[in-house]
Amino acid sequence: MASRDNVKCHPSWTQTGPSTYSQPYGFQEVLYNAISVTPGSPGLFLIATSATFRYIPSSPDQRVSSHDLVPRLRDAWIQLRQKYPGLAAENRPDGKFYKSPSSPSDLKDWLDTTFIVTRGKTSAEHWKTMVKARQMTLNYFPEEGQLFIQGEHHILDGRGVMNIWDPLASPTTEALMRADGSEVARLPPRSDDLLNMAEKEPGRGEQRAQEILAPLASIQKPIFIPVTQPLPVCSLRNSVLELKASPRITESIISECKAQHLSVTASWHAAVVLATQSVQRQRNLATGAEVGTEFATFGNFDLRRYFPSPDAASPPDAYALGNHHCVLPYVMAPDDKTFAQISKELASYYQQDLPKADPEIWSAMGPMIRAVLPDFVRPQLEETTPAVSSFGVVDNFISSSYTDVDGKGAWRIDDVWFGDTVHGPWLECFLWSWKGRLSLNTCYNSAYYNHAEVDDFNQLVLDKMLEGLGIGVRGQAPKL
Repeated sequence: MASRDNVKCHPSWTQTGPSTYSQPYGFQEVLYNAISVTPGSPGLFLIATSATFRYIPSSPDQRVSSHDLVPRLRDAWIQLRQKYPGLAAENRPDGKFYKSPSSPSDLKDWLDTTFIVTRGKTSAEHWKTMVKARQMTLNYFPEEGQLFIQGEHHILDGRGVMNIWDPLASPTTEALMRADGSEVARLPPRSDDLLNMAEKEPGRGEQRAQEILAPLASIQKPIFIPVTQPLPVCSLRNSVLELKASPRITESIISECKAQHLSVTASWHAAVVLATQSVQRQRNLATGAEVGTEFATFGNFDLRRYFPSPDAASPPDAYALGNHHCVLPYVMAPDDKTFAQISKELASYYQQDLPKADPEIWSAMGPMIRAVLPDFVRPQLEETTPAVSSFGVVDNFISSSYTDVDGKGAWRIDDVWFGDTVHGPWLECFLWSWKGRLSLNTCYNSAYYNHAEVDDFNQLVLDKMLEGLGIGVRGQAPKL
Protein backbone atom coordinates (compact mmCIF):
# COMPACT_ATOMS: atom_id res chain seq x y z
CA MET A 1 0.00 0.00 0.00
CA ALA A 2 1.35 3.41 -0.96
CA SER A 3 2.06 5.93 1.77
CA ARG A 4 0.14 9.16 1.24
CA ASP A 5 3.26 11.15 2.20
CA ASN A 6 5.28 9.48 -0.55
CA VAL A 7 2.81 10.17 -3.38
CA LYS A 8 3.67 13.16 -5.53
CA CYS A 9 1.06 14.94 -7.61
CA HIS A 10 1.64 16.93 -10.76
CA PRO A 11 3.40 20.24 -9.90
CA SER A 12 0.42 22.27 -11.13
CA TRP A 13 -1.43 20.92 -8.07
CA THR A 14 -0.63 22.21 -4.58
CA GLN A 15 -1.31 20.24 -1.44
CA THR A 16 -3.38 22.48 0.82
CA GLY A 17 -4.13 20.05 3.63
CA PRO A 18 -3.51 16.45 4.74
CA SER A 19 -5.66 15.14 1.87
CA THR A 20 -6.69 18.22 -0.14
CA TYR A 21 -5.19 19.68 -3.31
CA SER A 22 -5.84 22.71 -5.50
CA GLN A 23 -4.94 23.71 -9.07
CA PRO A 24 -5.27 27.17 -10.65
CA TYR A 25 -7.39 27.27 -13.78
CA GLY A 26 -5.84 26.92 -17.20
CA PHE A 27 -6.56 29.32 -20.03
CA GLN A 28 -9.70 27.47 -21.21
CA GLU A 29 -11.13 27.12 -17.72
CA VAL A 30 -10.94 30.87 -17.03
CA LEU A 31 -13.97 31.29 -19.29
CA TYR A 32 -15.92 28.43 -17.73
CA ASN A 33 -15.14 29.74 -14.27
CA ALA A 34 -16.49 33.18 -15.22
CA ILE A 35 -19.87 31.69 -16.23
CA SER A 36 -19.98 29.10 -13.45
CA VAL A 37 -22.93 28.99 -11.10
CA THR A 38 -23.48 27.53 -7.65
CA PRO A 39 -24.32 23.82 -7.43
CA GLY A 40 -28.03 23.22 -7.88
CA SER A 41 -28.45 26.15 -10.29
CA PRO A 42 -29.08 26.14 -14.06
CA GLY A 43 -25.99 27.18 -16.00
CA LEU A 44 -24.49 27.83 -19.41
CA PHE A 45 -22.39 25.17 -21.16
CA LEU A 46 -23.06 22.42 -18.63
CA ILE A 47 -22.04 19.23 -20.43
CA ALA A 48 -23.97 15.98 -20.67
CA THR A 49 -23.67 12.63 -22.40
CA SER A 50 -25.77 9.50 -22.26
CA ALA A 51 -25.56 5.88 -23.35
CA THR A 52 -28.48 3.53 -23.79
CA PHE A 53 -27.52 -0.05 -23.05
CA ARG A 54 -28.69 -3.63 -22.54
CA TYR A 55 -27.02 -6.16 -20.29
CA ILE A 56 -26.97 -9.58 -21.96
CA PRO A 57 -26.20 -12.52 -19.61
CA SER A 58 -23.82 -15.11 -21.08
CA SER A 59 -26.26 -17.86 -20.14
CA PRO A 60 -29.95 -17.75 -21.10
CA ASP A 61 -30.73 -19.24 -17.69
CA GLN A 62 -29.37 -16.21 -15.89
CA ARG A 63 -31.63 -13.29 -15.13
CA VAL A 64 -30.17 -9.94 -14.25
CA SER A 65 -32.46 -7.20 -12.97
CA SER A 66 -31.75 -3.50 -13.04
CA HIS A 67 -31.28 -3.77 -9.28
CA ASP A 68 -28.53 -6.37 -9.83
CA LEU A 69 -26.69 -3.97 -12.15
CA VAL A 70 -26.38 -1.19 -9.57
CA PRO A 71 -23.37 -2.69 -7.70
CA ARG A 72 -21.58 -3.33 -11.01
CA LEU A 73 -22.12 0.25 -12.13
CA ARG A 74 -21.03 1.64 -8.77
CA ASP A 75 -17.83 -0.40 -8.89
CA ALA A 76 -17.12 0.78 -12.45
CA TRP A 77 -17.60 4.41 -11.36
CA ILE A 78 -15.21 3.92 -8.44
CA GLN A 79 -12.58 2.37 -10.70
CA LEU A 80 -12.93 5.24 -13.15
CA ARG A 81 -12.29 7.74 -10.37
CA GLN A 82 -9.23 5.77 -9.23
CA LYS A 83 -7.75 5.96 -12.72
CA TYR A 84 -8.88 9.55 -13.43
CA PRO A 85 -9.16 11.32 -10.07
CA GLY A 86 -9.65 14.68 -11.77
CA LEU A 87 -13.24 13.60 -12.39
CA ALA A 88 -13.88 14.04 -8.66
CA ALA A 89 -12.51 17.59 -8.51
CA GLU A 90 -14.75 20.48 -7.58
CA ASN A 91 -14.67 23.71 -9.60
CA ARG A 92 -14.38 26.54 -7.13
CA PRO A 93 -13.99 30.29 -7.80
CA ASP A 94 -10.23 30.21 -7.19
CA GLY A 95 -9.49 26.94 -9.00
CA LYS A 96 -10.05 23.20 -8.90
CA PHE A 97 -10.27 21.52 -5.52
CA TYR A 98 -9.64 17.83 -4.95
CA LYS A 99 -10.12 15.84 -1.74
CA SER A 100 -8.47 12.45 -1.61
CA PRO A 101 -10.54 9.92 0.36
CA SER A 102 -8.93 9.35 3.77
CA SER A 103 -11.29 6.56 4.78
CA PRO A 104 -13.87 4.20 3.29
CA SER A 105 -16.57 6.53 4.59
CA ASP A 106 -15.09 9.42 2.55
CA LEU A 107 -15.25 7.27 -0.57
CA LYS A 108 -18.81 6.23 0.24
CA ASP A 109 -19.86 9.86 0.69
CA TRP A 110 -18.46 10.72 -2.75
CA LEU A 111 -20.13 7.70 -4.32
CA ASP A 112 -23.50 8.43 -2.72
CA THR A 113 -23.29 11.98 -4.04
CA THR A 114 -22.11 11.27 -7.58
CA PHE A 115 -23.76 7.95 -8.48
CA ILE A 116 -27.50 8.50 -8.58
CA VAL A 117 -30.12 5.85 -9.34
CA THR A 118 -33.34 7.52 -10.45
CA ARG A 119 -36.49 5.48 -10.98
CA GLY A 120 -39.74 6.67 -12.50
CA LYS A 121 -38.02 9.33 -14.57
CA THR A 122 -36.40 9.41 -18.00
CA SER A 123 -33.03 10.88 -18.86
CA ALA A 124 -34.81 13.26 -21.25
CA GLU A 125 -36.82 14.62 -18.33
CA HIS A 126 -33.65 14.90 -16.27
CA TRP A 127 -31.92 16.82 -19.08
CA LYS A 128 -34.73 19.38 -19.29
CA THR A 129 -34.23 20.42 -15.68
CA MET A 130 -30.53 19.55 -15.34
CA VAL A 131 -28.60 21.86 -13.04
CA LYS A 132 -24.99 22.11 -11.99
CA ALA A 133 -23.74 19.23 -9.86
CA ARG A 134 -20.89 19.83 -7.44
CA GLN A 135 -18.82 17.12 -9.15
CA MET A 136 -19.06 14.97 -12.26
CA THR A 137 -22.10 12.76 -11.71
CA LEU A 138 -23.25 9.44 -13.17
CA ASN A 139 -27.03 9.02 -13.26
CA TYR A 140 -28.63 5.62 -13.85
CA PHE A 141 -32.19 5.42 -15.18
CA PRO A 142 -33.10 1.72 -14.84
CA GLU A 143 -36.43 1.69 -16.70
CA GLU A 144 -34.88 2.83 -19.97
CA GLY A 145 -31.47 1.25 -19.43
CA GLN A 146 -29.66 4.54 -19.69
CA LEU A 147 -26.61 6.10 -18.10
CA PHE A 148 -26.32 9.88 -18.08
CA ILE A 149 -23.11 11.72 -17.16
CA GLN A 150 -23.20 15.41 -16.35
CA GLY A 151 -20.67 17.98 -15.26
CA GLU A 152 -18.87 21.16 -16.19
CA HIS A 153 -16.60 21.98 -19.09
CA HIS A 154 -13.80 22.67 -16.60
CA ILE A 155 -13.40 18.90 -16.31
CA LEU A 156 -14.10 17.52 -19.79
CA ASP A 157 -14.07 18.80 -23.35
CA GLY A 158 -15.80 17.13 -26.29
CA ARG A 159 -13.06 14.56 -26.80
CA GLY A 160 -13.02 13.87 -23.07
CA VAL A 161 -16.78 13.30 -23.08
CA MET A 162 -16.37 10.68 -25.80
CA ASN A 163 -13.39 9.10 -24.06
CA ILE A 164 -15.18 8.61 -20.75
CA TRP A 165 -17.43 5.75 -21.85
CA ASP A 166 -14.81 3.21 -22.87
CA PRO A 167 -12.99 2.99 -19.50
CA LEU A 168 -16.31 3.17 -17.65
CA ALA A 169 -17.60 0.18 -19.61
CA SER A 170 -14.30 -1.69 -19.25
CA PRO A 171 -13.77 -2.23 -15.52
CA THR A 172 -10.91 -4.50 -14.55
CA THR A 173 -10.42 -7.20 -11.94
CA GLU A 174 -8.18 -4.87 -9.96
CA ALA A 175 -9.15 -4.04 -6.42
CA LEU A 176 -11.49 -1.11 -6.00
CA MET A 177 -10.16 2.28 -4.98
CA ARG A 178 -8.29 2.36 -1.70
CA ALA A 179 -8.33 5.35 0.61
CA ASP A 180 -4.53 5.56 0.60
CA GLY A 181 -3.99 8.64 -1.58
CA SER A 182 -2.25 6.71 -4.36
CA GLU A 183 -4.59 8.18 -6.99
CA VAL A 184 -3.21 11.69 -6.35
CA ALA A 185 -0.26 10.86 -8.58
CA ARG A 186 -2.70 10.84 -11.48
CA LEU A 187 -4.24 14.27 -10.93
CA PRO A 188 -4.12 15.76 -14.43
CA PRO A 189 -2.03 18.64 -15.75
CA ARG A 190 -3.59 21.56 -17.60
CA SER A 191 -3.07 22.27 -21.26
CA ASP A 192 -0.96 25.22 -20.09
CA ASP A 193 1.48 22.75 -18.54
CA LEU A 194 1.84 20.74 -21.75
CA LEU A 195 2.31 23.54 -24.29
CA ASN A 196 4.90 26.28 -24.56
CA MET A 197 2.81 29.31 -23.61
CA ALA A 198 5.78 31.70 -23.40
CA GLU A 199 5.59 34.99 -25.29
CA LYS A 200 8.19 35.79 -27.90
CA GLU A 201 8.57 39.11 -26.09
CA PRO A 202 6.61 40.85 -23.31
CA GLY A 203 3.14 41.91 -24.49
CA ARG A 204 3.36 40.00 -27.76
CA GLY A 205 0.82 37.37 -26.64
CA GLU A 206 -1.78 40.08 -26.05
CA GLN A 207 -0.97 41.68 -29.39
CA ARG A 208 -1.24 38.37 -31.25
CA ALA A 209 -4.57 37.66 -29.57
CA GLN A 210 -5.98 40.94 -30.87
CA GLU A 211 -4.70 40.11 -34.36
CA ILE A 212 -6.45 36.73 -34.24
CA LEU A 213 -9.73 38.32 -33.14
CA ALA A 214 -9.54 41.25 -35.58
CA PRO A 215 -11.55 39.60 -38.40
CA LEU A 216 -14.56 39.36 -36.07
CA ALA A 217 -14.56 43.12 -35.51
CA SER A 218 -14.41 43.91 -39.23
CA ILE A 219 -17.55 41.99 -40.24
CA GLN A 220 -19.95 44.29 -42.08
CA LYS A 221 -22.83 41.95 -42.96
CA PRO A 222 -23.01 39.02 -40.54
CA ILE A 223 -24.95 35.85 -41.32
CA PHE A 224 -27.17 35.01 -38.36
CA ILE A 225 -30.70 33.90 -37.48
CA PRO A 226 -32.96 36.89 -36.78
CA VAL A 227 -34.98 36.35 -33.61
CA THR A 228 -37.71 38.31 -31.90
CA GLN A 229 -36.61 41.65 -30.46
CA PRO A 230 -36.34 42.73 -27.74
CA LEU A 231 -34.92 39.43 -26.61
CA PRO A 232 -36.98 37.69 -23.93
CA VAL A 233 -35.37 36.35 -20.79
CA CYS A 234 -33.87 32.93 -21.43
CA SER A 235 -35.65 29.83 -20.25
CA LEU A 236 -34.01 27.89 -17.44
CA ARG A 237 -35.10 24.61 -19.00
CA ASN A 238 -32.82 22.80 -21.42
CA SER A 239 -33.98 21.80 -24.88
CA VAL A 240 -32.51 19.58 -27.58
CA LEU A 241 -33.58 18.03 -30.88
CA GLU A 242 -31.68 15.34 -32.74
CA LEU A 243 -32.08 14.42 -36.40
CA LYS A 244 -30.64 11.03 -37.35
CA ALA A 245 -29.96 10.52 -41.02
CA SER A 246 -30.87 7.08 -42.30
CA PRO A 247 -28.09 4.56 -42.93
CA ARG A 248 -28.67 4.96 -46.67
CA ILE A 249 -28.39 8.75 -46.60
CA THR A 250 -25.38 8.56 -44.28
CA GLU A 251 -23.63 6.13 -46.61
CA SER A 252 -24.38 8.38 -49.58
CA ILE A 253 -22.96 11.44 -47.80
CA ILE A 254 -19.77 9.69 -46.74
CA SER A 255 -19.30 8.12 -50.18
CA GLU A 256 -19.81 11.41 -52.00
CA CYS A 257 -17.49 13.27 -49.63
CA LYS A 258 -14.78 10.70 -50.33
CA ALA A 259 -15.36 10.92 -54.08
CA GLN A 260 -15.07 14.72 -53.99
CA HIS A 261 -12.20 14.72 -51.49
CA LEU A 262 -14.28 16.63 -48.95
CA SER A 263 -14.41 16.35 -45.20
CA VAL A 264 -17.79 15.30 -43.77
CA THR A 265 -17.33 17.76 -40.90
CA ALA A 266 -16.46 20.64 -43.23
CA SER A 267 -19.36 19.77 -45.55
CA TRP A 268 -21.75 19.83 -42.62
CA HIS A 269 -20.33 23.17 -41.46
CA ALA A 270 -20.80 24.53 -44.98
CA ALA A 271 -24.41 23.35 -44.88
CA VAL A 272 -24.95 25.13 -41.54
CA VAL A 273 -23.62 28.35 -43.08
CA LEU A 274 -25.92 28.09 -46.10
CA ALA A 275 -28.94 27.04 -44.02
CA THR A 276 -28.45 29.99 -41.68
CA GLN A 277 -28.21 32.37 -44.62
CA SER A 278 -31.41 30.90 -46.11
CA VAL A 279 -33.30 31.37 -42.85
CA GLN A 280 -31.98 34.93 -42.56
CA ARG A 281 -33.09 35.69 -46.12
CA GLN A 282 -36.58 34.37 -45.48
CA ARG A 283 -37.06 36.17 -42.17
CA ASN A 284 -35.73 39.43 -43.59
CA LEU A 285 -38.34 39.46 -46.38
CA ALA A 286 -40.82 41.03 -43.99
CA THR A 287 -38.45 43.78 -42.86
CA GLY A 288 -36.43 44.38 -46.00
CA ALA A 289 -33.20 43.95 -44.04
CA GLU A 290 -30.10 42.87 -45.92
CA VAL A 291 -28.93 39.28 -45.96
CA GLY A 292 -25.54 38.66 -44.42
CA THR A 293 -22.48 37.68 -46.39
CA GLU A 294 -20.06 36.61 -43.62
CA PHE A 295 -20.48 33.74 -41.17
CA ALA A 296 -18.34 34.03 -38.02
CA THR A 297 -17.60 30.98 -35.94
CA PHE A 298 -15.30 29.69 -33.24
CA GLY A 299 -13.92 26.32 -34.26
CA ASN A 300 -12.92 23.72 -31.69
CA PHE A 301 -9.44 22.19 -31.83
CA ASP A 302 -8.25 19.19 -29.84
CA LEU A 303 -4.85 20.02 -28.34
CA ARG A 304 -3.83 16.47 -27.39
CA ARG A 305 -1.98 15.98 -30.68
CA TYR A 306 0.46 18.69 -29.60
CA PHE A 307 1.22 17.30 -26.14
CA PRO A 308 4.42 15.47 -25.24
CA SER A 309 4.18 11.74 -24.60
CA PRO A 310 3.19 10.92 -21.00
CA ASP A 311 6.07 9.98 -18.73
CA ALA A 312 6.69 6.39 -17.74
CA ALA A 313 4.78 6.74 -14.47
CA SER A 314 1.62 7.93 -16.21
CA PRO A 315 -0.99 5.74 -17.91
CA PRO A 316 -0.69 5.76 -21.72
CA ASP A 317 -4.01 7.61 -22.00
CA ALA A 318 -3.18 10.20 -19.35
CA TYR A 319 -4.71 13.03 -21.38
CA ALA A 320 -7.86 11.17 -22.47
CA LEU A 321 -10.16 12.71 -19.86
CA GLY A 322 -9.72 16.42 -19.38
CA ASN A 323 -10.39 19.82 -20.86
CA HIS A 324 -7.74 20.00 -23.57
CA HIS A 325 -9.21 22.03 -26.38
CA CYS A 326 -9.04 25.56 -27.68
CA VAL A 327 -11.29 27.66 -29.87
CA LEU A 328 -10.20 29.91 -32.72
CA PRO A 329 -12.29 32.38 -34.72
CA TYR A 330 -12.90 32.07 -38.42
CA VAL A 331 -14.95 34.18 -40.83
CA MET A 332 -16.42 32.46 -43.88
CA ALA A 333 -17.79 34.42 -46.87
CA PRO A 334 -19.86 31.88 -48.84
CA ASP A 335 -21.19 34.06 -51.68
CA ASP A 336 -19.92 33.32 -55.18
CA LYS A 337 -18.41 30.03 -53.99
CA THR A 338 -19.51 26.51 -54.77
CA PHE A 339 -20.39 24.10 -51.97
CA ALA A 340 -17.15 22.22 -52.59
CA GLN A 341 -15.12 25.43 -52.38
CA ILE A 342 -16.76 26.39 -49.07
CA SER A 343 -16.19 22.91 -47.69
CA LYS A 344 -12.54 22.79 -48.73
CA GLU A 345 -11.91 26.22 -47.24
CA LEU A 346 -13.40 25.10 -43.94
CA ALA A 347 -11.49 21.80 -44.09
CA SER A 348 -8.21 23.70 -44.45
CA TYR A 349 -9.15 25.71 -41.38
CA TYR A 350 -9.97 22.63 -39.27
CA GLN A 351 -7.04 20.52 -40.43
CA GLN A 352 -4.29 23.08 -39.98
CA ASP A 353 -1.31 22.33 -37.77
CA LEU A 354 -1.79 25.18 -35.30
CA PRO A 355 1.79 25.92 -34.15
CA LYS A 356 3.11 25.36 -37.65
CA ALA A 357 0.59 27.84 -39.08
CA ASP A 358 1.19 30.30 -36.24
CA PRO A 359 4.27 29.80 -34.01
CA GLU A 360 2.86 32.36 -31.55
CA ILE A 361 -0.53 30.71 -31.19
CA TRP A 362 -0.07 29.30 -27.68
CA SER A 363 1.06 32.59 -26.18
CA ALA A 364 -2.13 34.19 -27.51
CA MET A 365 -4.55 31.67 -25.99
CA GLY A 366 -4.87 33.20 -22.53
CA PRO A 367 -5.17 36.81 -23.71
CA MET A 368 -7.70 35.80 -26.37
CA ILE A 369 -9.97 34.04 -23.87
CA ARG A 370 -9.80 37.03 -21.54
CA ALA A 371 -10.70 39.33 -24.43
CA VAL A 372 -13.88 37.44 -25.40
CA LEU A 373 -14.93 36.69 -21.82
CA PRO A 374 -17.13 39.84 -21.44
CA ASP A 375 -19.35 38.58 -24.29
CA PHE A 376 -20.28 35.52 -22.20
CA VAL A 377 -20.97 37.15 -18.83
CA ARG A 378 -23.54 39.71 -19.94
CA PRO A 379 -26.94 39.46 -18.24
CA GLN A 380 -28.52 38.99 -21.69
CA LEU A 381 -26.54 37.02 -24.27
CA GLU A 382 -27.28 38.28 -27.79
CA GLU A 383 -25.38 36.13 -30.31
CA THR A 384 -27.71 34.35 -32.76
CA THR A 385 -25.20 32.81 -35.17
CA PRO A 386 -25.31 29.00 -34.75
CA ALA A 387 -22.32 27.42 -33.03
CA VAL A 388 -20.84 24.27 -34.56
CA SER A 389 -18.93 21.36 -33.06
CA SER A 390 -18.20 17.95 -34.58
CA PHE A 391 -17.46 14.78 -32.60
CA GLY A 392 -16.57 12.77 -35.68
CA VAL A 393 -16.97 8.99 -35.79
CA VAL A 394 -17.97 8.06 -32.26
CA ASP A 395 -17.47 4.33 -33.00
CA ASN A 396 -13.72 5.05 -32.88
CA PHE A 397 -14.10 5.91 -29.19
CA ILE A 398 -17.05 3.84 -27.95
CA SER A 399 -17.55 0.17 -28.79
CA SER A 400 -20.99 -1.28 -29.35
CA SER A 401 -20.32 -4.19 -26.97
CA TYR A 402 -18.22 -4.77 -23.83
CA THR A 403 -17.65 -8.08 -22.07
CA ASP A 404 -18.34 -7.88 -18.35
CA VAL A 405 -15.35 -8.10 -16.06
CA ASP A 406 -16.38 -11.53 -14.69
CA GLY A 407 -17.33 -12.91 -18.10
CA LYS A 408 -20.91 -13.49 -17.03
CA GLY A 409 -22.41 -11.17 -19.59
CA ALA A 410 -21.94 -8.29 -21.98
CA TRP A 411 -22.95 -4.64 -22.13
CA ARG A 412 -24.50 -3.75 -25.50
CA ILE A 413 -24.46 -0.03 -26.28
CA ASP A 414 -27.49 0.80 -28.42
CA ASP A 415 -27.23 4.58 -28.58
CA VAL A 416 -25.10 7.50 -27.45
CA TRP A 417 -25.80 11.21 -27.14
CA PHE A 418 -23.88 14.40 -26.35
CA GLY A 419 -24.95 17.97 -25.60
CA ASP A 420 -24.61 21.06 -23.47
CA THR A 421 -26.89 23.71 -22.06
CA VAL A 422 -27.65 26.96 -23.89
CA HIS A 423 -28.74 30.16 -22.14
CA GLY A 424 -28.75 32.44 -25.15
CA PRO A 425 -30.50 32.91 -28.52
CA TRP A 426 -28.19 30.76 -30.66
CA LEU A 427 -28.44 27.16 -31.81
CA GLU A 428 -25.69 24.87 -30.50
CA CYS A 429 -25.17 22.45 -33.38
CA PHE A 430 -23.36 19.13 -33.03
CA LEU A 431 -22.51 16.43 -35.55
CA TRP A 432 -21.41 12.84 -35.00
CA SER A 433 -21.84 9.44 -36.55
CA TRP A 434 -22.66 6.25 -34.66
CA LYS A 435 -23.36 2.80 -36.03
CA GLY A 436 -23.57 4.05 -39.61
CA ARG A 437 -25.90 7.00 -38.97
CA LEU A 438 -25.12 10.71 -38.91
CA SER A 439 -26.67 12.64 -36.04
CA LEU A 440 -27.41 16.35 -36.35
CA ASN A 441 -28.03 17.34 -32.76
CA THR A 442 -29.07 20.86 -31.78
CA CYS A 443 -29.26 22.17 -28.22
CA TYR A 444 -31.24 25.38 -27.85
CA ASN A 445 -33.18 27.63 -25.53
CA SER A 446 -36.95 27.46 -25.82
CA ALA A 447 -37.34 31.19 -25.08
CA TYR A 448 -36.10 31.84 -28.63
CA TYR A 449 -37.01 28.76 -30.69
CA ASN A 450 -39.75 26.18 -30.62
CA HIS A 451 -39.52 22.49 -31.42
CA ALA A 452 -40.80 22.84 -34.98
CA GLU A 453 -38.36 25.63 -35.83
CA VAL A 454 -35.35 23.64 -34.68
CA ASP A 455 -36.65 20.52 -36.44
CA ASP A 456 -36.93 22.54 -39.65
CA PHE A 457 -33.41 23.92 -39.22
CA ASN A 458 -31.88 20.48 -38.70
CA GLN A 459 -33.67 19.20 -41.81
CA LEU A 460 -32.62 22.26 -43.81
CA VAL A 461 -28.98 21.69 -42.87
CA LEU A 462 -29.24 18.08 -44.03
CA ASP A 463 -30.95 19.18 -47.24
CA LYS A 464 -28.23 21.76 -47.93
CA MET A 465 -25.62 19.10 -47.37
CA LEU A 466 -27.30 16.66 -49.74
CA GLU A 467 -27.90 19.35 -52.33
CA GLY A 468 -24.33 20.61 -52.12
CA LEU A 469 -22.94 17.11 -52.56
CA GLY A 470 -25.25 16.44 -55.51
CA ILE A 471 -27.33 13.81 -53.74
CA GLY A 472 -31.07 13.68 -54.49
CA VAL A 473 -33.08 15.64 -51.92
CA ARG A 474 -36.68 16.65 -51.52
CA GLY A 475 -37.08 20.36 -52.24
CA GLN A 476 -38.44 22.42 -49.39
CA ALA A 477 -38.31 26.08 -48.52
CA PRO A 478 -37.01 26.81 -45.04
CA LYS A 479 -39.76 27.21 -42.44
CA LEU A 480 -37.71 28.52 -39.53
